[in-house]
Amino acid sequence: MTLEAQVWLGQVDSGCQWQVSQISSYYTWSPNPVVPTADDSDIYDVPFSFVPMLWGCTSQSETDAFLEQLAGNFSNVTLTPSRDILGFNEPDHAGQAECTPSEAAQVWVDVLEPLKEKGYRLGSPAVTGGDTGKQWMIDWYSACNGGCNPDFTAVHWYDLVAQDFIEHIQYYHNKYDLPIWVTEYAPQNFSLYNSTTGLYDDQATYIEIQRFMDVTTAYMKSVSWVERWFWFGAMYDMQDVNTLDTLFEESGKESRTGALNDLGVEFAGANGSVVSSYDHSGSLAIEWNRVLVL
Repeated sequence: MTLEAQVWLGQVDSGCQWQVSQISSYYTWSPNPVVPTADDSDIYDVPFSFVPMLWGCTSQSETDAFLEQLAGNFSNVTLTPSRDILGFNEPDHAGQAECTPSEAAQVWVDVLEPLKEKGYRLGSPAVTGGDTGKQWMIDWYSACNGGCNPDFTAVHWYDLVAQDFIEHIQYYHNKYDLPIWVTEYAPQNFSLYNSTTGLYDDQATYIEIQRFMDVTTAYMKSVSWVERWFWFGAMYDMQDVNTLDTLFEESGKESRTGALNDLGVEFAGANGSVVSSYDHSGSLAIEWNRVLVL
């Protein structure tokens, strides 16, 4: 196994410093790494390897932005030792990348597959966690006609039962015989939407979330084929996911400082804070400050 834990940061603009941490890589839903600006370069840095992503597969602007960063060597930030790149984000989901298997296959063959010859290592499209996602992946490989050869499978999963999560990642490992990256996961029930509150009912308690993290982390550490995992989420705005899943103080807390909460400390192995973070749409997700040491 390459790492013990990873962190999913959303699309961050500035990073943090960590005293002791199991975290060693991050991604931003984009090809854009965290690069300190002139205003904060003296105090902010991200000591983790960056993993670029080609987020979409239907927008030329997405492809152009990726190729621009590629040509600029991703702003010369430190990439993972194996120079990993992530493929499309939930292409089977109407609210995310949303493209057909054929469209995704064409972009992969044209843009991503040639990068293997340049020494990059490619992660598959990361589909949603249900049967629709599984079928999309089958259809994508078929549409590729042998021309798409990811080096590892990126997996998303949201639900409440740890054993179901384990069986889900086992399915993808057994199906495609590739290492696994879990690039989004959390104990979150998306089955019971409450139109009155605008939230999803029947969510895990904090104790249940801790137990879920303990069980899934122990399993992923126990197998050689899970390389990296990214908890959802290192953010304040949890985007319809249970706010108890956040690794930071809750958004409504007046005294929030940007520090990791107890769950974040358990996941990361350290406490810290950053300056600002934006999700893919450009909405402010979190604001981080200076490092806080336990």
